[in-house]
Amino acid sequence: MEPNGEVYRPSRLYLRLAWAALASAAVCALFALRAPWAGIPSGLCAITAAGLFWLATRPLIRLGDSEFYIGERTIDWREVREINTSSIVSRLVVSPLLLNLKLTNRRGKTLVFPGEPEQIARLMFQLRKKSYLASFDGVPFRQYWAGSSVEIAKPDSNGPPIHVVSTDDEEEIERMYQKLKSVGHIDSKKSDEE
Repeated sequence: MEPNGEVYRPSRLYLRLAWAALASAAVCALFALRAPWAGIPSGLCAITAAGLFWLATRPLIRLGDSEFYIGERTIDWREVREINTSSIVSRLVVSPLLLNLKLTNRRGKTLVFPGEPEQIARLMFQLRKKSYLASFDGVPFRQYWAGSSVEIAKPDSNGPPIHVVSTDDEEEIERMYQKLKSVGHIDSKKSDEE
């Protein structure tokens, strides 16, 4: 591993939820001894516990300058050609993160990362930042980052003024300002008498 890489670990919440689901399955199994229909929620809780245990044991993701690691698997940043969200569900649900990575030589890898929402956002940012040859959901790297690299143009204080209103409106505003400045206030009754 590169010494300056970031490490992303699965959230501990999944392990806690898995144990809770397993305990629920055991309680429902005890009730199933007297009422057979209680076996249905017991089975559902057991399936949920298995899925949560699987998510809790996902490998670490380590990011380096030239490559990243998913568990023991090393992937060079130059190999990544596409990063796609896997389904509509992953766009709606924040965690776990599901990505389809398309690599060189028509290889593919599905990335499942069950992390905290802040970790997921940071991981997505780093993946998009360092995969300079890839496209993200069909948008090429340069086009994706074009909006963030453009700086907001600030008017130069030494340059010519920027006109927001037309010349006629500007003259009218100047005339009203001079009138207000000389009188001290604008009173509609006094201006009607003059």
